[in-house]
Amino acid sequence: MFPILETMIINRLMYDTVNFWIDRVNFSGGNPFDILPCLSEISERHNEKSGYSASGKVFDYTVNVFENGISMKGSLSKSFFESENISTLTRRATEQTIEKLSDSLYFDVSKAKVTRLDVSTVIPTKRPPCDYYQFLGTKTHFKRLEAVKDETLYYSNHQRQIIFYDKTKEANSKAVKVPELLQNINLFRYELRFLKRVNAQFKADVTAKTLYDEMFYQSVVQNWYKEYQSIQKLKNQSFMIDGITTPKEAQTALFSHLLQQSGQSTIDEFLNELKAKNVFSDRKYYSRLKADLNRILAQPKGEPSELMQELETAIYNVAKYAR
Repeated sequence: MFPILETMIINRLMYDTVNFWIDRVNFSGGNPFDILPCLSEISERHNEKSGYSASGKVFDYTVNVFENGISMKGSLSKSFFESENISTLTRRATEQTIEKLSDSLYFDVSKAKVTRLDVSTVIPTKRPPCDYYQFLGTKTHFKRLEAVKDETLYYSNHQRQIIFYDKTKEANSKAVKVPELLQNINLFRYELRFLKRVNAQFKADVTAKTLYDEMFYQSVVQNWYKEYQSIQKLKNQSFMIDGITTPKEAQTALFSHLLQQSGQSTIDEFLNELKAKNVFSDRKYYSRLKADLNRILAQPKGEPSELMQELETAIYNVAKYAR
């Protein structure tokens, strides 16, 4: 559908926000504060407990310097493309960005520990991204939250977060320039965030250098794809009247149809309202009710959604061809 765009952003998965920690022992001179002349917008602080510290900027990164090391928080993609993170940062470009940071800071950033890792892609879609959310249901061990105001769908647990959102709207709201080829197009962003305990989640010692290792990159791709696969997918709904013999069965069929039309967000809102008013004395009742309603929502009725077929194909192709 978008042949020109496919060479630019389809079939690629990129790193976006990547946070680092560099221990003092990784500095040849042993003094993290030696990098301060390399930073812009420097500010200094002194705390009785933690002592002297300073912060500044290099490319998109906010750099916090302490006696025992350096924290770097920012986007590899924005550091490479200089402000925008819509175009895809390739594996080779990731290596170049680490080298760029190392040259600017005069130390080897490739040894830095990764403390947060976001991976994502942008998919051109036929319809606005929010039109797809109604077909994305629950995910085991994750809390689902649909933020209507900013048209974003979140799945969160203690270590990871998945977000789906309209990349064009997000860029425009932040006055970020959208590449000319991508203007006036629906851009569906699927982002997987490893928020903490990155080493434990990947069962590896993940450093900046690890990011452009081919085997590690492929494991990131598969993680990204599996997380999407494990989200419950809902179907287009139609009345299912076969087998109805009593008014009660008809009422149940109608309730099922209406619930499936309104989607997962209705269940979430209803349960949140019940909890806010402490309707049940036993908190187990909330989880039981949620499980019952989700079973109704997941009943295999209707035909697969055309929108979901489009999205499934696009995400499958990203995972299959990402290099």
